[in-house]
Amino acid sequence: GAYRPMGIAAGAVVAGAAAFGAVAAWLRREVRNAVRDAVERTRDAVVEETAHDLALQSYYEGGPRMHRKNADDLMIASGRALANEVRGCFEAINEVGRGVVYFGSARFQPGSKLYEEGKALSKEVATLLKVPAWSGGGKGMMGAVTHGTREAGFPVGAVRISREASDVPGKAPPGKNPLHATTVFCQFMASRKIGLTDAGMRVKASDRTAFIALPGGIGTLDEAVEILVLGQLGKLGTNYQVPVILMNYDGYYDGVMTWIKDAEGHGALNRDEISELKVFRTNAECVTYLAEFYGVKQ
Repeated sequence: GAYRPMGIAAGAVVAGAAAFGAVAAWLRREVRNAVRDAVERTRDAVVEETAHDLALQSYYEGGPRMHRKNADDLMIASGRALANEVRGCFEAINEVGRGVVYFGSARFQPGSKLYEEGKALSKEVATLLKVPAWSGGGKGMMGAVTHGTREAGFPVGAVRISREASDVPGKAPPGKNPLHATTVFCQFMASRKIGLTDAGMRVKASDRTAFIALPGGIGTLDEAVEILVLGQLGKLGTNYQVPVILMNYDGYYDGVMTWIKDAEGHGALNRDEISELKVFRTNAECVTYLAEFYGVKQ
């Protein structure tokens, strides 16, 4: 009987040790799981960051590379890349300012009737509204707009689609293209469209902007129709009405106007939904309309 308390105490020690061991084992499992989860999260973040860096590196360096296709795939799969391109567009617009956005074919050559018409229009519009011009920054009608606007003494912003390995997504370094006040290269059509749409927004009543579709092909139609669709859905994002103009030189867009009429006749379109669309055959008509719209003297 003298040893009974000792036995009880020993039992308590054993039970306590067992409980401590169980707690320690539980803690080890929790710590191990937490470490594993942290490692996995870190690994995923590193993989994503590395993929993004590799993709950007492939475009920044230019030239043939063995990993180019993989880098392209990673770039296309990265939502961050799209966000970066949109950010680059917004930064460029903030620097140059909003103005008149032009759409048009890259295939018309200097000296051709349509090219010269587009160049003359952009010069007259810049002189009238005293604002920058924005376009895809390429050749053809986009080049006509660049030269016409610059001749009027106003800057030109370009949002281009990257088609060459040396075209770096994002804002090009200053002086990369001396004709443009700023150039943004985009891998994604979505970011390019967001950028050009924002460049034509009227945030303040004093803003003088417009969307002008010069003669072009399906790309020009795509861009012009998208502006009309955004307006139709109330998603254009502008605080004030913006002119949307189709330059129908020599009946170039007569077929489009016939299609609009037929669509309306079949009930697929209500002309009131695209009431902001104005169609002109001459530069004089367009300039007169813009002067009246914004209340400025020609």
